[in-house]
Amino acid sequence: MRLQTLANFRRYEDANVRRDENDGRLRYQPAGGLPINFEGRPPEVWADWRFTSSVREEDIYAYCMSTERSEALTDRFESPFCVEITDPVVFVRRIHRAVRLRSRLERKCVHHGPVDYRDVEAVPAADWALPEKVGRIKPPDWAWQREYRVLVGKKGAFDPENVRLTLERGPQPAPPAGAVPDPPLSVRLGNCSNGMRLHRF
Repeated sequence: MRLQTLANFRRYEDANVRRDENDGRLRYQPAGGLPINFEGRPPEVWADWRFTSSVREEDIYAYCMSTERSEALTDRFESPFCVEITDPVVFVRRIHRAVRLRSRLERKCVHHGPVDYRDVEAVPAADWALPEKVGRIKPPDWAWQREYRVLVGKKGAFDPENVRLTLERGPQPAPPAGAVPDPPLSVRLGNCSNGMRLHRF
């Protein structure tokens, strides 16, 4: 099984299918302006500004799946094949076992769950400080994927507040063109034939 870094998904070659320039970013931009609190002076509201929390995208690997099996998805991903995971508990357990054998990975932390398709106006609460949450938040435009995601990190990648925080205005800067892709993470799960089923559309 191969997992790619979130950095790779930010600069993947096919826009709007696999590539998401904001993968691993939580953005908060209320329509009425961003509330800013100061110590010792009245709060302000900054129009057209946004708050962004970004994971260390080079340190977190993702394996992306869907909770839906449909021809529409095979068309979007240009593949006639679908592998159904019939025993997800065993599947995740195998990933845990494989990760524990890798010294540079966070051995006790394999995070998984459905992606939260969240509007930029939704209050982030404490999620901004949790990389495992930020790594599973995407804008509503991506809801067609109905994604379920497994996240594996290098040591320290999921530590609370291990994120980059910025106040931004204007367009989101694009990832550097021609960037060298990070090598994928390959983990051996063994024979999974009893817990999976291949479909062809």
